[in-house]
Amino acid sequence: MNELLQYAFIALPWTVAIILPLVMVTWVVVGAQSASLWALVYFAFLFCFPNASWGLVETTAGSNFYTRGTGTLFFSAINLLLFGVALQCLVVRRLGAVHVADNNLKAPVLIFGALLLGNLVVGLALPKVYWFQLLAPSGLMNVFNLMLAFYVVTTCLGEQKALDRFVNGLLVFVVARGLWGLARFVALGGDPANFYANFQRIDVRITFFDINDSLLATAALMVAAWRLLSGQAQSFAQRCMYIGIVLLELFVIVFSYRRTAWGGLILALLLLAFSAKRAQRAWLLGSYLLVGLPLMVYKLVQRGGATTHGGSLLEKILPDVVSHGSFSFTTGRFAELYAALLSIRESPIWGLGAWGYYDGFRFSDLNWHRGDFTWMHSGVLHIALKTGLIGVIAVLLVAVGVFRFVAGHSSRLAPRERGVLLAGAGGLLFSLPNFLFGTPLIEFRTMQLLALMLALPYCAVAVADRRG
Repeated sequence: MNELLQYAFIALPWTVAIILPLVMVTWVVVGAQSASLWALVYFAFLFCFPNASWGLVETTAGSNFYTRGTGTLFFSAINLLLFGVALQCLVVRRLGAVHVADNNLKAPVLIFGALLLGNLVVGLALPKVYWFQLLAPSGLMNVFNLMLAFYVVTTCLGEQKALDRFVNGLLVFVVARGLWGLARFVALGGDPANFYANFQRIDVRITFFDINDSLLATAALMVAAWRLLSGQAQSFAQRCMYIGIVLLELFVIVFSYRRTAWGGLILALLLLAFSAKRAQRAWLLGSYLLVGLPLMVYKLVQRGGATTHGGSLLEKILPDVVSHGSFSFTTGRFAELYAALLSIRESPIWGLGAWGYYDGFRFSDLNWHRGDFTWMHSGVLHIALKTGLIGVIAVLLVAVGVFRFVAGHSSRLAPRERGVLLAGAGGLLFSLPNFLFGTPLIEFRTMQLLALMLALPYCAVAVADRRG
């Protein structure tokens, strides 16, 4: 008996080595028949769990599947799941078993594909550039991940049943997380990843520090608000439910105390107002001006904290940008952007490569970077640093392409699909301030949800076209 156990123990690694690839192949082929369910499972993780440890006092508390597996497999567990779902979608497309949502972003996709391939070829040829720098999140890896996620969503959600299930699932997950955020805010002191209280000593409690929770709240808010405005909520109970969702998600966003979230919310709400009927537009814009604007100014001043006491209104609203009544574009929050611009000038057309970095050592304001100058608080400048003007042009082509698509198709859609289109477009507008002044390129979750927002308008139109 002991000998049998010994032989079994010796054979176990070999058995696993043989069976695991067979299981993976079976999952890809058989699971391809329900790829939309796998896509929902994949995004459910993104809906429910943050990946930002920034703001936590104990950074080890932020470890999760966004980092798990990177020590052995280099890519995280969630990134490997993305690869698997994308492979399933490739099989689905080859089998012709799904109606793919068409898009008008093929030109920028080809540009980014060429840039990624060029970076890989050139980087491997350079003696002081290592393969892990080419695949690092601080480079262009998350642009590739975004393209994969866009591929997955446009493959899986081009049919009515799949899109409805996905959007309703999004609402369920986001509302559940919002209720948790509300309960934690009221009874447990709010999100422990509170950068303002933990490091800036500003006396505020927050719902969620991760900008993506506010992004998802905006998408859910757009769906719920549009169902109210377009008359899709037939019963009194449905209207109460959607009003509750709108109020809950507004609370989540406002009490995140993220200025990029507040700016993005304003843009998304303006889109909602100008998509509504004329009478509805009038009272929506009126409520924004009479209620929303004063509340936003009050929260901005409150967010400034005691350190801005006695300063001007502008200093209280933008304490890290305005000092002694004047803007500073070379110190404070803008110091890293200024340093990045100086380095971008060395290669403005092609950039410095996925492995590139800017010279931040000359600025004492950037000591908190601890010598890591491969990223900055601007997605646009990140792209410019790594890929130069060519990459920035590709980003602009994406923005122009998707919003031209939205403008050209929005008015002809039925209310159900139009709500999905507006959720995607509203999510993109919400993401604009963060893309300009945040760190989206180094964050896996941010880029994946950005891909989702990019894809939703195309899926909504695909479903509408299929129904005729």
